[in-house]
Amino acid sequence: MRYPSFVEAIRQSPAILTDGGIETRLIYQDHLRLPDFASFLPLFDPAGRGAIEALYRSYLNVAAESGLPMQIGTPTWRAHPEGLARQGFSAPGDLHRVNAAAVALLRDLREAGGLKGQAFIAGVMGPRRDGYDSHNAPDAREAREYHGAQARCLAGLGVDLLYAPTFASADELRGIAAAMAATGLPYALAPVIDAGGVLLDGTPLADVIGRIDAEVAPRPLHYLIGCVHPTTLRKAWQHQPKLPKTVAGRVAGLKANASNLPPDQLDKLDHLEEGRPENFADLMLGLHRDYGLRVLGGCCGTDDRHIRAIADRLVAGLPKVRA
Repeated sequence: MRYPSFVEAIRQSPAILTDGGIETRLIYQDHLRLPDFASFLPLFDPAGRGAIEALYRSYLNVAAESGLPMQIGTPTWRAHPEGLARQGFSAPGDLHRVNAAAVALLRDLREAGGLKGQAFIAGVMGPRRDGYDSHNAPDAREAREYHGAQARCLAGLGVDLLYAPTFASADELRGIAAAMAATGLPYALAPVIDAGGVLLDGTPLADVIGRIDAEVAPRPLHYLIGCVHPTTLRKAWQHQPKLPKTVAGRVAGLKANASNLPPDQLDKLDHLEEGRPENFADLMLGLHRDYGLRVLGGCCGTDDRHIRAIADRLVAGLPKVRA
């Protein structure tokens, strides 16, 4: 049986779900220690393995119950060479070993749930250093070389797409885009922006998209916005009324935080800011309605309740198929 590819699914479906928070759930709900937000660590800890399996299963259950396609990301945001080394994974084969374990986890859960062709595995790649501070970020050339190893590894493991969330630096984003493009896989980028519509290094979002699309071949399948509250994206669109039209067709969705605190402040909290899933979903569906965003999911502070609330609203609003 031939299953649809992620590219086919994104073109054919009126909406695609994503998973929600990973690291924040493991830290605050499961009380696991994740230094540097290294969400791959529970894969190698008998006490944490059950928690991370249950977390991903909760998101896949939403896909199964709703019938909607879902992008689900590997716990590999920090599974690049320096991120691995900071956690003691510095042996020559550790890059492949850790990323392979992450992909295998999601593939096994997808198969167990009968979700092949509906749940698509995104090979997640994070910034070399800080996702919320562009200082000391690599330039584009250095980033392409540095991130190339993980991009090739994930592509070789058979993920459906590559995905780069939570980037503060336009230069590093250009570099990782080039590294991803070289694999031949579809890929998506998700920078962090503020309410003015600019990345955290001060580069306007429209300029970032225009330059990457012009310089990197093949260009990204699309862009998402990552790790901000839905109201932040709406304010950015309203602050620059021409921006939604400028990036129309390129910004496809949002993986949003549950809290409206700025990402750098949210990163320093010692508790979970989760808000009300129903309110969160209403805000997300408002962006879907008003700006055509079709890839909808969660980031810090969200869990399966937030994704299920989005799914319930989407399913209720989708046209009924005649028998």
